[in-house]
Amino acid sequence: MRRFFYTLCQCTWGILQTIGGFFVFLRYIKCKHFIYHGAIFTEWKNPDASMSLGLFVFVSETLSQKEEGYREQVIVHEYGHTIQSLILGPLYLIIIGIPSSFWAMTPMMINYRKKNHISYFSFFCERWANYLGEKVTGESSPKQKFIDF
Repeated sequence: MRRFFYTLCQCTWGILQTIGGFFVFLRYIKCKHFIYHGAIFTEWKNPDASMSLGLFVFVSETLSQKEEGYREQVIVHEYGHTIQSLILGPLYLIIIGIPSSFWAMTPMMINYRKKNHISYFSFFCERWANYLGEKVTGESSPKQKFIDF
């Protein structure tokens, strides 16, 4: 019943990001997929990149090549973003999606994190995703692990 309401909310309150996620899902339909707490995860070939769009989550297939347990921690983190989607609904893309993308992908922010040895997970929306993912699943997230893109 819990998963039913999770899916229903993602397909109504979180419809904007879920529609976007569905189109990305279709693009990667031939990749490996699995369900985690109701979210549809896709393992794509995009190295070191993960993305959460409503009901759909995309994680790098190379995560399992990282240190022991890191893949599972990133899955918890990305699931935390799906909970943010449930909380924020149509504001998710503005409050979480855009700032998170800017923090993750712009050379200025990447250089800033490297220069100052700042964890990617220290940014407000990433830290909050870790918290929510851990709270809802009872599993561990990457916390303040330092990662270098």
